[in-house]
Amino acid sequence: MPQHPLPVPATQDLIDSQAFPREQQVDFLRTLAEWGNVRAAARRVGVSRRTAYYMRRHCPDFAQLWDAALLCARPRVEEVLADRALNGVEEQVFYHGEEVATRRRFDARLLLAHLGRLDQLERNRRVREATLDFESELAQLEVTPERELIEPYGYE
Repeated sequence: MPQHPLPVPATQDLIDSQAFPREQQVDFLRTLAEWGNVRAAARRVGVSRRTAYYMRRHCPDFAQLWDAALLCARPRVEEVLADRALNGVEEQVFYHGEEVATRRRFDARLLLAHLGRLDQLERNRRVREATLDFESELAQLEVTPERELIEPYGYE
């Protein structure tokens, strides 16, 4: 089966990646490590999720630290899982466009799937090692010069 080259990114992608400097990347990764939420981390540092995912695809160091950040956030995710499993999630019930009641729903399947993914990430030796010394790894990323597009980070 012939291999196809990676598609050339759109000009907007190149502009977005240049608008995500190392300092912002480090702030993004710190926030991701604290909360485990890509949307919240991107919003906090003022970049789009698209830009963050673009950088993840094209910068192996950033991708590895992204995975390490998710592992660092694991205790918080486990805390949320436990809270939702024990206390449920309150939802509003609407009838004819009007809120008529609230109910408590117990469903933690999505978080269980996420924890399964984190278990898989933890099996990657490089990610595990980056998790152990996360702050030093972030400091190293901050001083590493930007590079042109390179092959996406692969999993071992």
